[in-house]
Amino acid sequence: MREMLQSATTTKASQTGGYATQLQIKLNKYLPIEPVDDSPATTILPDEAKVQRCMTALDNYGEGANVLNAHVQSRLASFMEDMQIASTAKMIDSYISGTPASCVNINTIAGSLAGATDTLLDSTNDLLTELDQGITNYDASTLPLNKFEALLDRVSNTLEANAATILGTISNETQELAKMYETHKKMAMVMAVPALIKDDCIRPLLVRVAGAELIPLLTDEMKFF
Repeated sequence: MREMLQSATTTKASQTGGYATQLQIKLNKYLPIEPVDDSPATTILPDEAKVQRCMTALDNYGEGANVLNAHVQSRLASFMEDMQIASTAKMIDSYISGTPASCVNINTIAGSLAGATDTLLDSTNDLLTELDQGITNYDASTLPLNKFEALLDRVSNTLEANAATILGTISNETQELAKMYETHKKMAMVMAVPALIKDDCIRPLLVRVAGAELIPLLTDEMKFF
C-alpha cells in the first residue's frame, strides 16, 4: 500500500535535514579548538558561543526533520487503516455530541501528510542556503564579522522555533490518532458485549473482570438472560 501513496514532505524533510548536517560540519571550523586545514582566511573568528549555538540548532533541527520523515512514512504505511478508524470515530463523536460530523480531527491526524509543514520546510531550506552563502562570504572577507554573527543568531532562533513546531505537529497528530483508536476500540467492545454474554463460558468471566465502564453494559444486557 505504501507504494501507492506518497508525500512531498518526506523529500523536503530529508533535504533540509541533510543540508543542516552539512552546515553544522562547515561551522565547526570556526571553533577555536583543534582548527582544521580549511579554516577561514580571516584571522578573526566569530563568537564561539554563537557558533556553538547555531551548530546545536542545526543538529536539533536535523533530528526533528528525520523524526518528521519517519512519522510521515509511518502515516503513509497505515493510511487506509487510520482513515477507516478516523471515519468511524468521526461518526461516533457526532452521534454522542449531537452535532454534525466534522473533518477537523481527520485533518489533524493527516496534517503532515497533507503538507502542513511544507511551507516551514521550504522557508528553512531558504534560510540554510542563506547561511551557506554567509559562510562563503565571511571566509572571503566580504561579510563583516558583526553581520555574520547576526546571521548566526537569526538562524539559531529560527531553527529552534521550526524544530519545536515540527515536533509539536507530530505530537498533536499522534495524540489525536491515539484518541481515535481508543474511541473505536471502546465502540467495538460495546458492540461485542451482547454476543459474548450469550456464551455461557465467557459470561461468568465478563462479570468477574468487568470494570466501571463495562458493568452498566453487562447489567443492561443480562436482563434478558
